[in-house]
Amino acid sequence: MCYADITTHADGTATALCYCGWTEQHASADAAGAAAAAHQYATEFDAADH
Repeated sequence: MCYADITTHADGTATALCYCGWTEQHASADAAGAAAAAHQYATEFDAADH
């Protein structure tokens, strides 16, 4: 199971990241938060199926 989070940068951009190694750069913290939630949910869903 993944636990995704975000880190914000001084220029207003943000990075969504996870301990599994997944990362995505985004233009805003809101977009990064949505990506982090989607990543975490997707990995939970996949784990439940197997």
